[in-house]
Amino acid sequence: MKIRPLTQNKLFRPALGASLVVFCGLAFWGNPLGEKWVNASYDYLFRFGARGVTNQLTLVLMDNDAHDKLSQPRERPWDRATHAKLLDKLTRDGCSLVIFDAHLRDPGDPFEDESLADAIRRHGNVILMGDQSDTTLPGVHDVRPVPPAPAFLSAANEHWGIPGLAPELDLIVRKHWPFPGPIESAQFLGLPWAAALQAGAQMSDVPQERWLRYYGPNGSWTNWGYRLALELPANYFRHKIVFVGNKPKTSAPDGEEDEFCTPYTRWTGNAVGGVEIMATSFLNLVNGEWLRRPASWLEVLVLLVSGVLLGGGLFRARPLLACSIAAAVSGTVTFGAVSLSHFTNFWFPWMVIAGGQVPCALAYALLVRPRAPESREGTATKVISEDVPDTPDYELIQPAFGKGAYGKVWLARNAIGQWQALKAVYEANFRESTEPYEREFRGIRRYKPVSDKHPGLLRVDFVSRKKPQGYFYYVMELGDADASGWEENPAAYKPRDLVSIRAEKSSHRLPVADCLRIGIELADALDFLHCQGLIHRDIKPSNIVLVNGHPKLADVGLVTETPQPGKESSGVGTPGYMPPWPEPPGTVQADIFALGMVLYVISTGREPAYFPELSATLIESASQVDFIRLNAIIIKACQPVLSLRFLTAAELRIALRETLAALQNNHPP
Repeated sequence: MKIRPLTQNKLFRPALGASLVVFCGLAFWGNPLGEKWVNASYDYLFRFGARGVTNQLTLVLMDNDAHDKLSQPRERPWDRATHAKLLDKLTRDGCSLVIFDAHLRDPGDPFEDESLADAIRRHGNVILMGDQSDTTLPGVHDVRPVPPAPAFLSAANEHWGIPGLAPELDLIVRKHWPFPGPIESAQFLGLPWAAALQAGAQMSDVPQERWLRYYGPNGSWTNWGYRLALELPANYFRHKIVFVGNKPKTSAPDGEEDEFCTPYTRWTGNAVGGVEIMATSFLNLVNGEWLRRPASWLEVLVLLVSGVLLGGGLFRARPLLACSIAAAVSGTVTFGAVSLSHFTNFWFPWMVIAGGQVPCALAYALLVRPRAPESREGTATKVISEDVPDTPDYELIQPAFGKGAYGKVWLARNAIGQWQALKAVYEANFRESTEPYEREFRGIRRYKPVSDKHPGLLRVDFVSRKKPQGYFYYVMELGDADASGWEENPAAYKPRDLVSIRAEKSSHRLPVADCLRIGIELADALDFLHCQGLIHRDIKPSNIVLVNGHPKLADVGLVTETPQPGKESSGVGTPGYMPPWPEPPGTVQADIFALGMVLYVISTGREPAYFPELSATLIESASQVDFIRLNAIIIKACQPVLSLRFLTAAELRIALRETLAALQNNHPP
């Protein structure tokens, strides 16, 4: 009997794929090398939203303004008479609980200490911050609590706690401290734990891992500067819980004392003071909202099941379908993990699946897919590479000055010496299906006849036929050069677009009036394009070039017909300029969203990921009123709710024109 090789067994490939993907998941889950995936799973839960709370919580921060106006140097403890003044106001207002995250360890001026102690006693419900003392002996490292000065401790009825924080190697604070639970001695409670007990929370002393549930990049409380808090109207703090603590000198995570990173630091770049994490921990404990992970055996079981299904099944699909399934699985896992943490108090290291097992399974599927069949002559299926196209009557200047997802763009000189731009689109770049390639050709064929009918559209002068070698090309008018004198060295030509214009500005943002003029011209062009039954699909700063000083919608290779009702266009575009899921890309409304995001980027100097945030320097600038008017238009153009967005580009254009007219009336030349 002939024995079949193992590799020819029909179960070999699915078993091998399942084994590889399971191993990948377990390696990421239980190995220090996979710690980044586990930590990212926790951090990015908060990228998709956060719970709100109803607790009346307020932070009074010792910020730069207070240090300056109240003459309190950062390098020394604050004047305790100032703290007494704040406490007296909180007492008069009827504040229910005060948590002091400020050093009161050492005695100071007797008169000031007595004043603060009396203020603590009058309030009657104050939690004070203690400290820690490290003692190192041979083979022993001991941490001992250090309570506040006796006068303050007595006035607070022995209510105090340690404001400990335990940032991880990437400096992000993820877990409650002490970990895994409070020290058995009642003399060594964490400050949030002590405050939660005083607020009436019922908590178990059984040690357990507790992860912080963050409430958004700005928390779920009201922030007041220390000086401004002293000037608030009477009774403002009635029935409120108040944390008093330090605000770092800057928000840059540069290692400043009492400065920590949160998951939001990943995408905002801003660190926070320790008091904000204390407040987060307090809300978690009071509301029973801290996060926990499932049992280890359950996590392993999930990884085993997902590994077997992905590794043993994905390779059976065609490459394009396999990619679609992989993307769908990643999206589903992400949505499920975010929902799990939002509606329950559990979180799971979902990126081990979405960012580890899924790519591993997809790579295996692409590697073991069947080879392309040979023709009758025995030659393999032909694959066209991005070679220089054959362009009769056009001289191409090497190298290409631009490259997109589907082709390259060259500086070209026609037969009579005019400079133009020439783009070649390659069928091979569309991977498995030829339909997108055909659609691109139909789109540019429809765009050409209307491209010279509006000054805001980049004119197309010629479209070639589809070549047997698997490409076509088209010739466009040339945009302004980013630098003069390029004709002497044509290879140095670079188009002048909104990216290069922003780069010239130290703030990376354009004046409000310029943004309005640019927006008006582009909205008018976009409205014309939509009226022709076409959509652009990739509006972004690098695709808006200047021709004779006027902005034009460029990179028209993705222009296509407006999808029929009930049908969606292909999901192409640039992340950040595409509307948020679940809104489909490739629609009229998606084009309006993209133009609104362009206006946000050029008017604020920030990237789309920060939308709708504004910088403090921008808000404080002299053109604040003018910008607020423009910003209202941007917010409406980028509304995630379609019914609240501009219905047409014409509506957007009208709003921009009215705002520009108002600006010119207020600031005549």
